[in-house]
Formats: sequence, C-alpha cells, structure tokens
Amino acid sequence: MAKRVSIIIAVWNQLSYTKLTIDHILKNTPADLFELIIVDNGSKPDVKAYVESLKDKVDTVYIRNDENLGPIRAINQGIKASALDYVAVIHNDVLVLEPGWLGKIIAVMDADPAIGIAGLAGRQEIYKTGCVNEDSLKHNLQNEDLNAPMEEEVSRVAVVDGLFFMMSRRFLDKAGILDEAYGYMHCYDLDISLASIRNGFKNVAVKVEAMHLGNGGMTRKTRDYKMLVKDDYALLKRNCRILAHKWRDILPLKVG
Repeated sequence: MAKRVSIIIAVWNQLSYTKLTIDHILKNTPADLFELIIVDNGSKPDVKAYVESLKDKVDTVYIRNDENLGPIRAINQGIKASALDYVAVIHNDVLVLEPGWLGKIIAVMDADPAIGIAGLAGRQEIYKTGCVNEDSLKHNLQNEDLNAPMEEEVSRVAVVDGLFFMMSRRFLDKAGILDEAYGYMHCYDLDISLASIRNGFKNVAVKVEAMHLGNGGMTRKTRDYKMLVKDDYALLKRNCRILAHKWRDILPLKVG
C-alpha cells in the first residue's frame, strides 16, 4: 500500500511524552500507511538520537530548528515538507488507543471529498468573540473531565481541536499553510478550520479512542514555557481578538 499520510509532530524537549505518542502510533498504525515528520524546536540532543532510532521502524523526516520557533511555524515547516495525500498534525502528548484509527479517518475523508479537515475532537459552535462553546464538544477522548463521548461515528463540527487534525491535499492546495499571525500558539486550529469552511469544505470529528494527556497540553505547564510566554492567558485573548476580526463575516457559526 502506498503511503497516504504525513504525520507532523512538533517537539520541544519532553522526550518521554513524545515517545509515548509515537509508541502508540507505531502500535496501532500500519507503517506502510504513513510517514513521520518530526520538527524539533531546538530540543536537547536526546530528541535527535531518539528520532534517529525510529528510522528502522518507519519512514521519518527530521527537521531541526536551532531555536524554538513555536508550534505554528514548526507545523508549517512540516506541511511544506509533505507531498502525500493527507497531512496530519498531532500534539506530542496525545495517545491514540484504537488499532486501525488512521485507516478509519482516511476512509471517512476518501468517502467524502467535501471534508477539508477531520479531527479527533471538535466544537460545533464558535461565538463571534472567537471563543468556542465547550458544551458543543464532539470527541471520543478518554478524559474524565470532558463531556460524554460521541455516539455517532462521524460528526460535523464547526472547528477541530489542534490536539490532532488531518487535512486533505485538496484543501491545502487552496488554503495553504497555517496563519503565523497568531505567534507562538493558540487559535491556529480554529483559524485553519474556518479557512476550510471559507474554501467550501466542511470539518468533522471522527470517533477514535484516544487520550490527550493533561487535557490541554503538557508543554504549557512547564517552567520553560512560562519563561518563553510570560502571560499565556494574555496571548490567548490577543489571538481570539485576531481570530474574531479576521473571520467576522463567518462568526458566529454553529453546525450540527
């Protein structure tokens, strides 16, 4: 089978989480279905050594930055390095627990060319402020503090969650890469979701058993991140304003 998906993982140290994420991918995904694109944002040498050890198990592309460019710019580097049918982005603290998960998502997207982006989680409503309605979350994440897992196999959503999302080449050819106006992080997943809709596509959440460790990301809890981003909440508020202004002709948006 020809490879179909480039899976991009942006990493900044935290090797133990990255190993868990990749171990679960390797365990539950045929190696001939995908390639890994690891974008290293200036990590310690142990990350590069680990990536080198993967090359006997799966096709791996390693891109190293001398400094931390942030996840948005790193993901864009990965997108530019991919030439496959689909490009997927996964946080380095997400564990995919379901065998055959990637094939399931490919089948969903192959069956409906109108799908621009598929995710493991998404919200069906986003307000004019750029904030999402958390009660409209659709997911099958094994986290106790989230709402009930979705019962349907595929659910239409307004915006996907950045913990994992897979974009079709058809969509990327129209929309291009992530918008780097958001700086280090926050809201880029909402932005690319709205770009999907603007370009005539739709977004879905697919019922796949997974877990996002820490429910919100482990990097943001580290001392290094707090030194790099002095006020994470202020950055979030800034980016919500950017998002709300950019997409003011689409927002508010509710689907499903």
